[in-house]
Amino acid sequence: MAPRALFTAMRPLRSPMIVSTRRAFANTPRMTIKEDADRTPEQVEQAKQDQLREQEQGKGRWREDLASHGESNIAADRQQVNDHEQHMKELQQEGKEKGEKGEM
Repeated sequence: MAPRALFTAMRPLRSPMIVSTRRAFANTPRMTIKEDADRTPEQVEQAKQDQLREQEQGKGRWREDLASHGESNIAADRQQVNDHEQHMKELQQEGKEKGEKGEM
C-alpha cells in the first residue's frame, strides 16, 4: 500500500468554485454598400436610381463606389491582367492621384 502523502499527491485536484461564463448575443448592423463610405440615405437612393436608369438604357456598368468591400475584392480577383508591370504602374498612379485629392 502506498504511503498517505503519495496517495494524496496522486489525486486529481478539485477547484473549490465552478465558474460559469455566459456571453450575450450580439448582432452588428448589416451594411450592404461600402462600409467605410460616409453617405446620407438620399445619396444612396440617388446612386441607386442612376444605376437603374443606366441599366434600362443598356449602359449598365460596374460601380466600384456602390459595391461592398467583398464585391470589390472579388471583382479585383477576377480582373484579367495581361501586362502586370503596366497594370501596377496604373494602380500606383491612381493611388497617387487619390492621395493628392485626399480621397485615401
